[in-house]
Amino acid sequence: MITPRFKLSQEENCITINVRAPYCNLSELEIYVEDNVFLFVCKPYYLRLTLPGEILEDENSKSSFDTDSGEFSFTFTKVISGENFKDLDLITTFLTTKVEANCPEGIIPIEVLTETQIDGGAVDSVEKSLEYAYGFAMRGNKNFGQVCSEFDEVFEINPCEVPMKERRKLRIQYEQGKFNMDHYLADFVDNEAVCEIIAQKCPYKESHSISNFSFSDKELDFLKDLPNVQYKLDQKQILYCYNGLVDILFAYCYDQRITQFEANIESSWTISKIAATLCWFEGFDNPRDTVISAYRRSLIYPLYRHFDLTQVVFDDVKALLSLEEKHIVRILIEIYNIFLHSDKYVLNNLFIKDYIVYAMKWNRVTWRDMVQQYTDLKITKQDVGLNLNQIEEAFIPEARFAAMKITDNESDSDDHESSSSECSSDDSSSSEYSSDSESDAEEGVKGRTVTVVRSEGLNKVLTQ
Repeated sequence: MITPRFKLSQEENCITINVRAPYCNLSELEIYVEDNVFLFVCKPYYLRLTLPGEILEDENSKSSFDTDSGEFSFTFTKVISGENFKDLDLITTFLTTKVEANCPEGIIPIEVLTETQIDGGAVDSVEKSLEYAYGFAMRGNKNFGQVCSEFDEVFEINPCEVPMKERRKLRIQYEQGKFNMDHYLADFVDNEAVCEIIAQKCPYKESHSISNFSFSDKELDFLKDLPNVQYKLDQKQILYCYNGLVDILFAYCYDQRITQFEANIESSWTISKIAATLCWFEGFDNPRDTVISAYRRSLIYPLYRHFDLTQVVFDDVKALLSLEEKHIVRILIEIYNIFLHSDKYVLNNLFIKDYIVYAMKWNRVTWRDMVQQYTDLKITKQDVGLNLNQIEEAFIPEARFAAMKITDNESDSDDHESSSSECSSDDSSSSEYSSDSESDAEEGVKGRTVTVVRSEGLNKVLTQ
């Protein structure tokens, strides 16, 4: 049976359910309403919804069918007049619930915990080893070796071979070797393109785009085909889940800003590379470690590597986190489609699909507490651990021009040349700017040619 596309809307005393079933047989149509359950059956379509409030079919109820669009419209009366049915946009949560039992040795407990019990950390929740865990909320604990070897360009490690406690140490060591000081300095000096990127307005801060929200038909088709899973996460897994999501959203926001908020063919690489959650199977249990990792990787891997740009991206993330869950769901659907049309599609099954479902039904009080921690968080250059302050302070572009003289009298040109020759001779013997401590390196960085001047202090930073 096919789940038809549907959407819900409400007024003070009634709720309307629109169902698109263009290939149905009207003679076999069956509609059933009882308490908070709505059932639509019309071959080859089947839809069963559990609504957030009770409805009834009375003299005020009505139904219609548009033969051109193949869409049914059913309006039912609310049992409690004026009751607000919450989150009608998040249609996946009204489908039949599927409960996952994440249990070792195949033992399945009989009790089904509610979402409140799960987020509160139920006493009898199943213990599981996280040593070699991976994926959404670190729930994966099966052999991942074969899949990992097939996507060696996506993943930096095999999570079945590298335990969680060692992944961060290995990642930081690897990042230190990948940090390119010349590239960072090139963007630090030649920052015209970076300034233009920073100056763009963030759509997550635009009131009109926030207030006029509604899922498109394509998004509704996607949501109605997702399984309505009831996740069983302990407190540790919830932390991994929340922080991992922010890590992914940070990478997305970076990509959006450098592509003028329109993803391109490189977006899948950028997002998967900046988010250590995706490529290193990193498990973050606090906001600070999460953001520092995102900062570091945004200054090491992508095209534009500028600390001010990274700061603005973090502001974008904060703006996004302040919105309702349905906005985050839309972003996750976009990330899903970005990965789907690239060689990173494996990340959808490991992370993104579960994040979409879970974001529609998590404990909002717990989530908002986590968002507040990110809102209050501030990161400095010193926190990143890449010696950015020392690199910038040691780089003095004005030093090249300190000995230059400017004259308006052409007749003094011979004297000027003689003086310049003497200055050059003096400079060549100077201990501060000797030939051993200063060199001009022409660095071609992603299509740009930038002259990088290294002073004695900069060379010291480079050797650290």
